[in-house]
Amino acid sequence: MSFNILKTRRGKLIHKITKELENSNPSTEVLINIFNEYESSNLDTIKKLKRERSIESKKITGALKQCIRAHGPITLQFLGSATKRISGALLTDKTKKVTIKIPLINFIIGSVVVITLLTFLMFKN
Repeated sequence: MSFNILKTRRGKLIHKITKELENSNPSTEVLINIFNEYESSNLDTIKKLKRERSIESKKITGALKQCIRAHGPITLQFLGSATKRISGALLTDKTKKVTIKIPLINFIIGSVVVITLLTFLMFKN
């Protein structure tokens, strides 16, 4: 069994079904659960794709509304402006914001170390 086949959902499904059928007494319940898991994963992916498409559609609608408010009806003269607004709306969320999160335990440990060092230095003098 190659590792590459397990990278896809279909490959994982085939592997699980084959593994179950190789048993001396394969269970229909286990096979049904395998299919249900596969189908659930597919439905989740479809929902995610629909949500992403809906978000993009709303961005395009908003960009067109902006262009109409700024220039009036969209004509050949203002087609470039509409294109720029739409592409700008679609590209805004493509760059992910990087946030630095400091776990609470690291903050507490750091505070204890600093307080200990300050206390040591105060009593040393």
